[in-house]
Amino acid sequence: MEITIEQLKTFPEEVTENINSLLEQLNPDAQELSVDDCKRIIENESNYFLVAKESLNRRIVGMLTFIVLNAPSGRKGLLEDLVVDKNYRGKGIGAKLINEAISKARNLGILHIDFTSNPKRVEANKLYEHLGFEKRDTNVYRIDL
Repeated sequence: MEITIEQLKTFPEEVTENINSLLEQLNPDAQELSVDDCKRIIENESNYFLVAKESLNRRIVGMLTFIVLNAPSGRKGLLEDLVVDKNYRGKGIGAKLINEAISKARNLGILHIDFTSNPKRVEANKLYEHLGFEKRDTNVYRIDL
């Protein structure tokens, strides 16, 4: 099985169901995305919507959103919604997605990449550390609106 990583730059409507299936695996409480939601995410110029596709049937088996933040303190990257289909985990697909985001970040002159991960996702957190990410001593704050 060969997996390719690519950036979706335009939105083919037929991927909406596939994206929602992955999103549900990431967070069962996530709100289902509409065709318009997916289009807005993929076509946003600050987003790099990366997907892992199985070469045989071109089905999306993983995804990651790499977001570029332009701040006064410099260009920064943020990773969001990294998920690999449960039937394809343990095959290096998550690492391929992250490495593609890192490559894009270097090409864009990004200073660093941040993201959060649930501590209960033990295998995922091991992967991040294996790829060179360091756990930061910081607080994450949120306000629900």
